Amino acid sequence: PGWHKFDRAMIAPLVSEGKIVFVDVTADWCLTCKANKKFVLDRADMKRTLSTDNIVRMQADWTQKDEDIAEYLRGFGRYGIPFNVVYGPNAPDGIPLPELLSKEAVLNALTEAAGE
Repeated sequence: PGWHKFDRAMIAPLVSEGKIVFVDVTADWCLTCKANKKFVLDRADMKRTLSTDNIVRMQADWTQKDEDIAEYLRGFGRYGIPFNVVYGPNAPDGIPLPELLSKEAVLNALTEAAGE
């Protein structure tokens, strides 16, 4: 399964089903976003981890300014990207990740969100 289009309204219902939701807010012009993909998200081991049945990947494309995405970012006190957040049964409000992703930060948030 690939990336789903970002839909904030779907996060809570997915989490209530026991799913983990990984949100990636990105844009074509965002160099740090590209680095996060190259060095963390697009690596084979991370792709396998994020492709498990229990994880729903949502991507919010901010290449063209989008007020809904801007409002979502502001809800976390953020005004720029990259922005990644992990939701799960143990983290219904989300676990924001650092701007520069590391494999460890992503795996720790996935584990924490799942309540494992």
